[in-house]
Formats: sequence, C-alpha cells, structure tokens
Amino acid sequence: MKKFLVISILLAACSSNSQKEPSAENLKKIDSIEAPVNNFVNITFASKKDLNCGMPLSAGVEDTAHYNGKIYGFCSKECKDVFLKNPEAEIAKQ
Repeated sequence: MKKFLVISILLAACSSNSQKEPSAENLKKIDSIEAPVNNFVNITFASKKDLNCGMPLSAGVEDTAHYNGKIYGFCSKECKDVFLKNPEAEIAKQ
C-alpha cells in the first residue's frame, strides 16, 4: 500500500509539472534571444578573414586589434592573442 501511495504521488507531481503552460516571464526570455549584434558595422578591416584561423569576418567579429595604423578583426580573443604574439608573421601568412 505504501508503494502505491508513493507511486501515485510521484505520478501526480510529474503530470502536474508537464502540463504547466510557460509563464509570461519565460516567454519574454525566449522572445528576447536574438542573434549577436555586430558592433563593428562601420569599421573597415585590413583583412576580410581572421588572420589566425581564417574565419570570414562576415560570420562575426568578437575582438579587434590595431597594428601599423590598420584594424584587424578576430572571431575570438584567443585568435587576437595569437596575432599579437607575432603580428608580422600572421600578416605575412595572409
């Protein structure tokens, strides 16, 4: 009898949770998820690709570096850090 009571309670709890409608607050959170904003729209980059990994900058720019009067875009801070260790070599690879 105790097992039946425990199972009944668990089933009731599970079924009540699965039938809940999403709250207005949760729907707002879902609706507010958008694509990342490109903050580098009006910047002319020295290259069309991330010099470290080769990813096209049109896919997204996460970080930038200024070197010899030019602006270089990078997909990540890690790619920028590799560039900054030896910028001349990275530019030569281009």
